[in-house]
Amino acid sequence: MVVRWSRRTNLERGDQREIQMLVRDLPAPVTASKADWLPGATWLGFTPSDGSLQARARCQATIKKQFGSGYVLEYITANFGQPNPGFEADVDYLREREEHRHIGGRLLAIHRLQPNFKPLRDLIGSEEYARIQDMWSQGADRIRWSVAFPIVETFEIEGRPSAREVFGEAGYRRLYAHPSKTLRPLKDEERHLLGELSIIRREVRNAWIAVEDEFAAADRSEIDPKTLTDIGDDLSDQALEGFTAEQWAKIRRRAAWLAEGFVRRRREAGTLSCDHCRLDPVSLIGQHNITPRSLLDVHHKHPISLGTRYSRIADFALLCPTCHRLEHRLLAGNSSLFPGE
Repeated sequence: MVVRWSRRTNLERGDQREIQMLVRDLPAPVTASKADWLPGATWLGFTPSDGSLQARARCQATIKKQFGSGYVLEYITANFGQPNPGFEADVDYLREREEHRHIGGRLLAIHRLQPNFKPLRDLIGSEEYARIQDMWSQGADRIRWSVAFPIVETFEIEGRPSAREVFGEAGYRRLYAHPSKTLRPLKDEERHLLGELSIIRREVRNAWIAVEDEFAAADRSEIDPKTLTDIGDDLSDQALEGFTAEQWAKIRRRAAWLAEGFVRRRREAGTLSCDHCRLDPVSLIGQHNITPRSLLDVHHKHPISLGTRYSRIADFALLCPTCHRLEHRLLAGNSSLFPGE
């Protein structure tokens, strides 16, 4: 059965603009699926064969190879796990089991994962890690879900459809009728069925963790002062709630680093022009000693969400100063020159 939905629309939730799209509109394929009874919020975890560094490295390499440069489909198993003895009446366990009643057997979300894993303890803290291991770990190693890949981008699947309805009985059994500690690779026909599902981008509250490896590269790089100024004008100096001033400074520096890469690609492609009015600075400069870049601003299209999801090259635009001022006026009125992006 193929579930068909509308092509692409804008949704309003409070003062946040959300994008509804189809899975086939994603910039990369859905390459594999993760099956577990607990949904991932900011990370997906995997259990290595033992507690050694070699086992963790093998686990990371396997998972990384399975999802490659694509997205991961999250499936919630029909059955809920049995906790270790003594946790049957645990408040968190009972709450999670009740939530599972509404999502078991369903396709929940599609995620882009950070390519490199993080130790789960580093992501959630020692206290929460100990609670998870006490409740779910088998044996003495205490390594349940200990190889964790941060979620850097996430899309909720509208309606949370049944996996059996989407893939059919044969496809469902191929993917989910057997246990697996790793991902389940998807075939082309399964990707085709997924392609018609409607998805909505959701915020991810661990953007600074997910891009931690890029902070060092941003710090080492030389960034054009104009790019730093442009991004500084778009983004507040005040850290968002939940981030320290140091974390927010790193997020802003990385945004400028990404913007610099965006400008470099546009320069190499010969497309240094305004993305709205199409002004080409070269047509105005003539023989004057003026660089085309100096007449354009780089603009972050989603400044409010910078700390809540994974910023990408596609989040930037080149604007002439007039269009840039217009865009900020529109944003203040909850509108934009780039609706739906």
